[in-house]
Amino acid sequence: MKDSEYWNIFVNGQKQILEVIYTKYYDHLLNYGLKLYPDTDFIKDCIQDLFVKLYSGKNIKSTPCVRSYLLKSIRNIIIDKLTKNKLYLSEKETPFHLIIDDDELEKNFGANNDEELLLVKKLINCYNQLSDKQRQIIYLKYIQELSHREIAEILGINEQSSMNLASRALAKLRKLLLDKNNQSFFNSETLEKNLILLLLMNRQTFYKANHST
Repeated sequence: MKDSEYWNIFVNGQKQILEVIYTKYYDHLLNYGLKLYPDTDFIKDCIQDLFVKLYSGKNIKSTPCVRSYLLKSIRNIIIDKLTKNKLYLSEKETPFHLIIDDDELEKNFGANNDEELLLVKKLINCYNQLSDKQRQIIYLKYIQELSHREIAEILGINEQSSMNLASRALAKLRKLLLDKNNQSFFNSETLEKNLILLLLMNRQTFYKANHST
């Protein structure tokens, strides 16, 4: 059964189906939430608030994109609670910042090639120079594998703006990765492959650190 069908069952009054939706999307919501604010208990509370709100809510509409609806909803709840409680991020907790342990990098990239390890570290440094929104859109596109229509819904922009933002983010990253002779350290395929791997490694780091509680 498609997610939209589960959602329609819920919208039509069978609220017990929320348990299925909760189970399927809990890890997605936790991971995304931890990107926005790296406090496990806080994010778990926000997820709980979201599903309590859904269960108690009225006039909830059908949606063809359940995942983007939930990610947008948890984003709004997190922002509202952070604002209400006057909580702020430190510089190292900037949303979607790549922080990967050197041992993990060496295990995945430096076993046989020190030059590759140095290039990957440069990629991390350049990626972290992107704006918060640029890093977020790369995460949503390549890790959550959302369409630009879904990304636009989450970020509150139109679809064309999402496409433009993603294009500018990658263009800026490529520019930052040019050497002194204006030659790129990575071709497009290698850049995308390494970027996705690093983002997945970063997600696993958050998962291990925050999912054991």
